[in-house]
Amino acid sequence: MNYLIVMPILTEIFDQSYSFPLGIAYVAASLKQTGRNVITYNLNYKPGTIKENLEKVIHENQIDVIATGGLTAQYWQLERILAAAREVKPEIITWVGGGIITSAPEAAMEALSIADYGMIGEGEATICELAEVAEGKRAPHTVKGLIFQENGGWTVTEPRPEIMDLDALPFPDYEGFSFGELLDKEPTDIYALNQGRFGMVSFGRSCPFNCTFCFHPSGARYRKRSIDSVFQEIDYLIEHYHIKNIAVTDELFVRKIEDAREFCRRISERGIGFVISLRVDMVNREMLTLLRDSGCLSIGFGLESADNSILTSMKKHITVEQIDYAMGLCHELGLNCMGNFIFGDQNETVETAMNTVNWWKAHPQYRIALHMIILYPGSELYRLAVARGIIGDQVEFIKKGCPVTNVSKMSEQEYRGIELMTSMLNQGRTDRLEDVQVEHTGFGKAALTGNCPCCGAKNIWKNQDVFRSLGNIVCDSCGAAMNVIPADYIGTRAEENYRKLGKQKVALWSMTNAVAEFLDVVPSALGENTFLIDSSKTKQGALYRGKPVCPPSVIDEEQIDTVFVSVTTSVATEIIDELKNQHPSVKHILFLGDVISDCFQEMTQ
Repeated sequence: MNYLIVMPILTEIFDQSYSFPLGIAYVAASLKQTGRNVITYNLNYKPGTIKENLEKVIHENQIDVIATGGLTAQYWQLERILAAAREVKPEIITWVGGGIITSAPEAAMEALSIADYGMIGEGEATICELAEVAEGKRAPHTVKGLIFQENGGWTVTEPRPEIMDLDALPFPDYEGFSFGELLDKEPTDIYALNQGRFGMVSFGRSCPFNCTFCFHPSGARYRKRSIDSVFQEIDYLIEHYHIKNIAVTDELFVRKIEDAREFCRRISERGIGFVISLRVDMVNREMLTLLRDSGCLSIGFGLESADNSILTSMKKHITVEQIDYAMGLCHELGLNCMGNFIFGDQNETVETAMNTVNWWKAHPQYRIALHMIILYPGSELYRLAVARGIIGDQVEFIKKGCPVTNVSKMSEQEYRGIELMTSMLNQGRTDRLEDVQVEHTGFGKAALTGNCPCCGAKNIWKNQDVFRSLGNIVCDSCGAAMNVIPADYIGTRAEENYRKLGKQKVALWSMTNAVAEFLDVVPSALGENTFLIDSSKTKQGALYRGKPVCPPSVIDEEQIDTVFVSVTTSVATEIIDELKNQHPSVKHILFLGDVISDCFQEMTQ
């Protein structure tokens, strides 16, 4: 038997990095360790369609079984992978795993109707036993953690126990999924804090906390690798990929100061930087000083709300006072920190939401993104929405990519207002660069050159979104972190270029704070030939600066020629795919930042 494991597309942008999904790489390594003929294939950075790419690899390697997996938000990718494989080779056996199956096995398998078997929970052992099923060596009923169709219904086998000895697992299959190719791309978001190459390492699995909006696809029990195992992998990445930094992918870095001390001692010996996630109730001056002095580049905090009643409702077990202390101490010590506020908890009101917004506005020195809560299958809030009938068809909910859904105490109109407002807010500037140049580099990005206002050193920050601050403007010389938006330094060239579109019908998709910045700099975009688009039904129909927010269907209704995509993260992949495959009138797909290009006129002809 010949096996193919496929990593979904995580970016449509050939020069952009993405967050490497360690889960599928662990599963692939485990199956390869059995000695079977396993082909691994990363769809990212591949020209051509999914079908074209899979057709070649399936035929060249005489593939019998294809496996893929991911989170629920990746449904559309997983469905296309399985459908393309079945179209190329109708008799091929199809497997799928990851959070999408673990969180809602039956609904997910209904949505991914082409899948023959679904793997529930951690897949390292399951996929090896499932291979024995494909080879006729055992019955599927004897494999724990499986779901498959039988006699017109779903059969779910005995649950797969969580893997307790994480050290026994092989390292992720970095080579098989072209990890080196990813490292050659310019990093984005927090990984652009410097120009070093970022490795990805998992210290453990799951999380000891159970927030209402969260689901842990790797199991309910929190488990950790030994520090020796972690640093063996780090040394492997340094030797084979010449990494300069490590991103710890865990939801929780450490729980005890002793563990932090040992990690910092060992990472200091290797002289590489690192990015981690922590809870605000676990930090103190000693820990933060230790992290800073050991090369910590950034700390991500799960903040979620600046209203204590909502934090209690979310089961966060933290307070606004602890948020104040942790963020303030990081700022005092010169440690770059980031976080998120999410709106729409079951007890959220306009008042509680505005308490969070007002706290956020009062602290522009912090890098905190604003989002609406997504009801991920498996989470407490998702189960609540199903029980209340707010989510009626769970299969359709998955197929639609888990759309933003109101379970709060706000009316639909109030919820729409909060969603639109928070998505359009950009955190206030805290600094002004000197002697600035902004050079368009493609795919909506720019290189920003300027002098640090703190120490005067000249910096070049590559791969910056022109109309949005991602919180990665940090001085290479003094380490000062700044809230800076490149659009402040582009003069009138964006407006002049946009006017060249004349009476051409244009859309801006989707409604994010980048669009707010864009409209400030490009006032002609508020004209009658520009349409504002968002996929979220809770935003559609709202007015922004006097213009209605429209659904994507307006593209066909108005025969829109040019679409500017406002995001350059993995979300852009889905938007671009829809534009290419569902809206034939669209001739030009650009990013907002492309409007400063010297070649703008050629790009839109």
